Amino acid sequence: MYLNTFDDEFIPQIKDVLRKQMRKRKRQLTPEQKLEDEQLVFGLIERFNLLGDAQHIMLYYSLPDELPTHATVERWAQMSGRKIYLPRVKGDDIEVVPYTGPESLSNDNPFHIDEPAGQPVDPSILQAVIVPGVAFDTQCNRMGRGRGYYDRLLSSGRVYTIGVAHDCQLLEHIPCEQHDRPLDCVITPSRAIISSCYKDE
Repeated sequence: MYLNTFDDEFIPQIKDVLRKQMRKRKRQLTPEQKLEDEQLVFGLIERFNLLGDAQHIMLYYSLPDELPTHATVERWAQMSGRKIYLPRVKGDDIEVVPYTGPESLSNDNPFHIDEPAGQPVDPSILQAVIVPGVAFDTQCNRMGRGRGYYDRLLSSGRVYTIGVAHDCQLLEHIPCEQHDRPLDCVITPSRAIISSCYKDE
């Protein structure tokens, strides 16, 4: 069991420092390294069958500073019996929207990033979520950008979660706050970490 040794009062400041460190680390990755890491990470997920029989899966459409997913989104969307969803920011929350191909993406939003343009569905349909993050640790804790989008989406705790990242984003410990939800597993190009709290039901 992971015991948080950070004073809650200082956790936001510590996270800000870690985010700056992660930005510096990721800037050192070449485009070739990023694409190779995508192949390795999602190859591990498939090799170990970490998605099991899940048919309704949410991925993310990667930003330049995230582990790439564009090729994986396209490939998984073409698999028989699998339905892929992408997140769309609306206010303080994430909507879950079916992905139907590149033509279904739009950047007509305040952030000017590619997001699905279809109608959202009830998040309870999801059986697995591939989760991005700024950093992860060896207890499957996650640190995001600080806006809490995924914390709110995953607050029910009923969906299987897989964090994906470059090796440089994996830390020994991340300070956790009350609202932070550990993931079921974290996958990097060289590590597959399964949470001790995960139970295969």
